[in-house]
Amino acid sequence: MKKLLIVIALLFAMPSFADDLDQYIQLLKSDLKAGAKDYVTQGMVTFTPEEAKRFWPIWDSYMAERGKFFDARLALLMDYADNYDKMTDAKAQELLNRRFEQLKLRNQLDQKYRPQFATALSPRRLVRFYQI
Repeated sequence: MKKLLIVIALLFAMPSFADDLDQYIQLLKSDLKAGAKDYVTQGMVTFTPEEAKRFWPIWDSYMAERGKFFDARLALLMDYADNYDKMTDAKAQELLNRRFEQLKLRNQLDQKYRPQFATALSPRRLVRFYQI
């Protein structure tokens, strides 16, 4: 999340970055994906070979779907930035509605994957994963 905020701040501070926005966004996405996997790996301490065999394919599928939320969140932030100086109450309400809809859909995604993750991990390990 810090990286996303830094990139967005730089985009507004340095207009030349806007020309290469897609490239920077793709780099940020790959950084976040790699970082998330490393973070989970470290936080889970060690996966048994059986856990890893079951867990990582589910994780990859989950993260692929979760990537859509990153794109939607970025679009929302860019829309907010584009309208910052001319924000109307109607536009503000639209942005709020979009954000809360994203949160609702993200929760539905987590509910969809929870049973799948539960097939890969014991309840104690599953709760640790969700805390991470």
